[in-house]
Amino acid sequence: MAPFWVPLIWLLVAVVLLGLELAQPSFDGLMFGALAALVVSVVTALGPLPGLMQIGIFVVITVAGTVWLTRWSAQRNPEPGNPRQRDELAEVISGFSPGGEGRVRWHGQSWAASSLDLDRSLDAGERVLVVGRDGTQLQVISQVAVNQKTTS
Repeated sequence: MAPFWVPLIWLLVAVVLLGLELAQPSFDGLMFGALAALVVSVVTALGPLPGLMQIGIFVVITVAGTVWLTRWSAQRNPEPGNPRQRDELAEVISGFSPGGEGRVRWHGQSWAASSLDLDRSLDAGERVLVVGRDGTQLQVISQVAVNQKTTS
């Protein structure tokens, strides 16, 4: 029979990890450690387990939960420059002077747009990136300027 204090130690570990998680403004993955410690606490209260098996269960649940959360988060928040960015591309209908206004075709409709690119004009037929919206007016920037910023 395992000592009665082993489940209490795991419960204390769970409470401490949960407290640390809640005290921080960002998610650091301690929640899965707290959950794992709680599971080990319940399992050890139901029956004796060797110390290495307790630690193994704790590590497996913590790592599996953290890996799952990382993959889930990556799917929800894709990196810039991936295929989702194609949804933000528009085609210039009427040319823009540097920092000027004109019209673009975005999602099949004509929109008024202002250029945030102060260095170069935008020509008709050019692809631009929609970076914002002010009411019914889009804010666009040249793809060339975006590519120059990312390579610098």
